[in-house]
Amino acid sequence: MPTACGEETLMTKTKLSAIGLLVLVNLIAASFLYSPGTEDVDTLYRWTEEIAAYGVRGGFVHSRADYPPLAFVFLAIVLQLAQALGISWFIVLKSSVLLFLAATSACFYWFTRNLILTAGFELALVVNSVALGYVDVYFGLFVIAALFLLQRGNLSLGLVLFMAGCFIKWQPLIIAPFIGIYVLAVARDGPGGDGRLRRVIAPFALSAVAVVIPIFALFGASVFDALGRIMSYRYISANALNLGWIHTWALHVMQPDKYGGLRSGHIDLIVAPEVLTTLPEKMLFYAIYTLILVVFAWQKKTFERLIAYSMLGYMSYFILNTGVHENHFFLVSCLAWVLVSLDPDYLVRCINLSIVANANLLLFYGVFGQPLPFTRVIAGVDITLCFALANLCLFFALLVHRFKAEGIGVRFWAKQ
Repeated sequence: MPTACGEETLMTKTKLSAIGLLVLVNLIAASFLYSPGTEDVDTLYRWTEEIAAYGVRGGFVHSRADYPPLAFVFLAIVLQLAQALGISWFIVLKSSVLLFLAATSACFYWFTRNLILTAGFELALVVNSVALGYVDVYFGLFVIAALFLLQRGNLSLGLVLFMAGCFIKWQPLIIAPFIGIYVLAVARDGPGGDGRLRRVIAPFALSAVAVVIPIFALFGASVFDALGRIMSYRYISANALNLGWIHTWALHVMQPDKYGGLRSGHIDLIVAPEVLTTLPEKMLFYAIYTLILVVFAWQKKTFERLIAYSMLGYMSYFILNTGVHENHFFLVSCLAWVLVSLDPDYLVRCINLSIVANANLLLFYGVFGQPLPFTRVIAGVDITLCFALANLCLFFALLVHRFKAEGIGVRFWAKQ
């Protein structure tokens, strides 16, 4: 039988190996510091020039950006640091992304105390963040911290941080209804007495006072303008490997006179000239998203359910909606690793989702932000089409699996 000393030695070796793994992941991330990134980096630079010329508020309004205003606050900080340190804006931007990646991973470890999961979590986000220069990791830190604070019952601070994340990029708003329902349920189901109403109101009131009201006071109606711009994208799929990408391929093949044919077998972006072209996808998205939200609302509100159904709700947006971009799967990766920290049985599914997220980026931009130097077409088929089909199947498989595990069937609906 192993002795206590032997077990302790084994645990120490395992911990050291896990620390080594995490160090290697951070070295991989740091090695991409000078990677040029995608054209999004050029857009961020243009917005920074607007900030330099007009200030944060003026730059936000004048740029006609589709990002929320807090993203401009971060860009203003990057600009100030670059000027103060006398180094290039690009290096400061990429360094800030690397710093936020490390901070997000540290936050994940702080709440999970699992080095191996933390290494997997961080590795899944390296391509999106440091390699390609997307700033999704800015809001990632806020959302990860918010979720774990909600798990620990700190509803007010959790909701404040979550709302701050929503004003860095819009994507977290998609899971906001799930967060709101969870916060209401947890606050309402707490100990009775005169304090119950205060517990229900306090998180929402504090987030309004600390985040929402100051932002609208500073940036005004231009916040709605930015939200309207991102919601008005007419791309059927903006390089997201989803149902819209399959639709894009079908239009190239079936209506080449109107939308253009495949380019040496490659699928290209299509801007839908008519609303009716994208209506089927949008209707399917709204229907499936509503179904997922209703099922979550009618069940007991546990943190594990919050993460699982938020992930499914967000996946319905990515897989079924139109105008979705290739980097928008970032939040699914975050939620999947949080779910694994709660239920290790989801590890393989989490790895699948991480592969999906990174494949979507790599197939279009590699690791340096440039199109792949070789063709994506294999045996006459654009490989991205196969990934889009696989992603569609993966989403519905996850949805069916969850509903079966929860007993969501005829009996469930009959009880409602």
